[in-house]
Amino acid sequence: MFLAEPNTTKFDVHFSIGDIPVRVHPLFWLISIVFGAIAVGGLPHVNVFVGMGLWTAAVFVSILVHELGHALAARAHGWPPRIILYSMGGLAVYTPTRHTRKSRIIIDFMGPGAGFILGGIIIAAVLLTGHSIPLPGVGIDLGSGPSFLAGGGRLELFVLFMLYVNIFYGLLNLAPVQPLDGGGIAKAIIEKYRPRDAWAVSLKLGIGTAGVIAIVALALWQSLFLAILFGMLAYNNWQMLQQVEGRGR
Repeated sequence: MFLAEPNTTKFDVHFSIGDIPVRVHPLFWLISIVFGAIAVGGLPHVNVFVGMGLWTAAVFVSILVHELGHALAARAHGWPPRIILYSMGGLAVYTPTRHTRKSRIIIDFMGPGAGFILGGIIIAAVLLTGHSIPLPGVGIDLGSGPSFLAGGGRLELFVLFMLYVNIFYGLLNLAPVQPLDGGGIAKAIIEKYRPRDAWAVSLKLGIGTAGVIAIVALALWQSLFLAILFGMLAYNNWQMLQQVEGRGR
């Protein structure tokens, strides 16, 4: 989701997944914990500190899988990647030798695509136990057995968080808004038909889409956080559009 790589700090956590180096910036933990407090604030009978820990664990696993999807797609094209987890998301860094429209779309999609795969595995595991499970943000229950979430334990809460991050937020990340993955995909597609003004067109699309999602988030989902987030993204896209149109004058 982020375009710029953050500076290294002495508090960074370093490890590798195979031959792919991973760096976790301290702001990743801080922002995850804060959002964890928000996520469990409205949940009755949930210990705030336990909920924050489960949310942070779910976000860490999910964002790592997301960026790993980008990284593996980049490596499949012959470009050695590295992963940075930072603030509200992460970054898969690689140096392309020759970017094609197809490679850009594949690499951008494989981030949320990896999350969909992980979410699908979790859903399949729950259904195999004979339980049903709701799709977060969709209002549809999968399966016909008793609800898996009815137990209300730590495992159930962790599963709920994992599905929210990988399925619901994965779908939102495919919205054609810069700098989300969907924004990169939309720009690559628009360039095929409007090569001269693809950047301006994609930013206008991003402004409209982010504005609609912000309204839906507030009116239907009753999520002030998502409303503010997509409102900020709409404004950010508008600012970039002013710069693009200013250079064109």
